[in-house]
Amino acid sequence: MADNKDPGRLLAARGYKLTRQRKAILNVLTGNGQHLTAEEVHQQVQSQCPAVNLVTVYRNLNLMAELGVIGRVDFGDGRARFEARAEHHHHLLCLKCGRVVELNICPLDYVTEPVTEHRFRVIGHRFKVFGYCAECKYLMEDDTGGI
Repeated sequence: MADNKDPGRLLAARGYKLTRQRKAILNVLTGNGQHLTAEEVHQQVQSQCPAVNLVTVYRNLNLMAELGVIGRVDFGDGRARFEARAEHHHHLLCLKCGRVVELNICPLDYVTEPVTEHRFRVIGHRFKVFGYCAECKYLMEDDTGGI
């Protein structure tokens, strides 16, 4: 969650309450450490709140992402995924197994000179690296004799 701040305070500062459903969603995201679709979050939330429907999960995930309480990412497959970590970061994505590695560096930090030179005002950016993790690369090399 955003800079390890209390999600209840983040929601309250924006006029929202930390409801039982939101708390269950946050518990799933923080306890999982993965990038989950709304459907995956819904399946896991039902163990804590059996009456919660998928629409409620979608609505709360999108609200909390817009408020900066959680992160929302798109890995190019048309499905939004959600994560507990809301602060700025980037990802490596394995095309074979779907493994996601979080990067704690930002490539924009290395292109400040051209941005400044062109007097460009950056309001956002996306950076994702697609490829093969070490295990999948090894398996593919073993199957084909090399990539």
